[in-house]
Amino acid sequence: MKRIINHKILFLLSLTLFIKLGYAAPVILVGTTGDYPPLTAKSESDFSGIDIDIIKKFAKDNNLNLKFVPTTWQTLSNDLSSSKFVIAVGGISENPERSKLFYLSNAIESSAKAAMIRCTDKQRFTNFAAIDSESVIVSENRGGTNQDFALKNIKHATIRLVAKNDASIVSLISVPPLADVMFTDDIEISYRHEQNPKLCLAQIPEKFPGSPKIFLFAKTAEGQKLQQLFNEWWVKRH
Repeated sequence: MKRIINHKILFLLSLTLFIKLGYAAPVILVGTTGDYPPLTAKSESDFSGIDIDIIKKFAKDNNLNLKFVPTTWQTLSNDLSSSKFVIAVGGISENPERSKLFYLSNAIESSAKAAMIRCTDKQRFTNFAAIDSESVIVSENRGGTNQDFALKNIKHATIRLVAKNDASIVSLISVPPLADVMFTDDIEISYRHEQNPKLCLAQIPEKFPGSPKIFLFAKTAEGQKLQQLFNEWWVKRH
């Protein structure tokens, strides 16, 4: 009798362990640069921002665990393609190359490229021609759509490429300054101005086309399932 009871106890313990393991929330690796506030930002211990909150809410509602993986704009596409993570979030603009390489989410938000300058230079930069002159230095992070925009549109000013988005910000406000202009999304310029009133949107008449901000999913079976799940979840919320 004792042996039968012991067998029953062992069976129940094994079943409980199986159920727990079987229903454990999967861990999803999410890549983000952490240098594009207010959409993604890196603190000492964690990531924060609008897009970080969105992906966390998605994970919570779908019983998924997230682990954030730091990446850079220059390596983001390669990292996602090589399975360092399965989702990439945080101020990512839709473009043709990304559309070919990855599964895309529905549009999360939309913004347009604009010029960020020191507020003291408002009278200096009153149109695009004033920005695109030989005496001007434009700073952009490598690998992102800010770099693409500058390389496509700047013909005369010097383009200074740096490793991280934050480094471009520092180059504008350092003493002496290392750059005069940074092209980025208008949503970031608004945020940067709130954080540092010395930085302003250049009030120029030229307007540049915007692009949707999206999340990227690896072009794998897992990535496709997550993309479909996310888009269904997103549509229900909006």
